[in-house]
Amino acid sequence: MQEAEELRMSKKKLEEHTRRLQGTVKKLGRKNYYLEQKGRVLRELVENYKSQYRILKGFALMVFILGKLIIGLYLLGFFYWQLMFV
Repeated sequence: MQEAEELRMSKKKLEEHTRRLQGTVKKLGRKNYYLEQKGRVLRELVENYKSQYRILKGFALMVFILGKLIIGLYLLGFFYWQLMFV
C-alpha cells in the first residue's frame, strides 16, 4: 500500500516536471524565433550597408578619375597654349 502511494507521488512529481519542461521548451522556442527574426533583420542591415559602401566606393573612384581627367585636360591645354606662343 505504501509503495503504491509512493509510486503515485513519484508519478505526480514526474508529471509536474514534464509540464515545467514543456513550458520551458515553448519559451525557448519563442525566444529562438525572436532571435531568428532579429538575425534576419541584422543580416539585411549588413547587406544594405555593404551595398551602400560599394556604391560610395564606386562614386569616389569616379570622382577621383574625373578630377584627374579635368586636371590632365587643363594642363594639356595650358601647355598647348604655351607652345603656341613660343
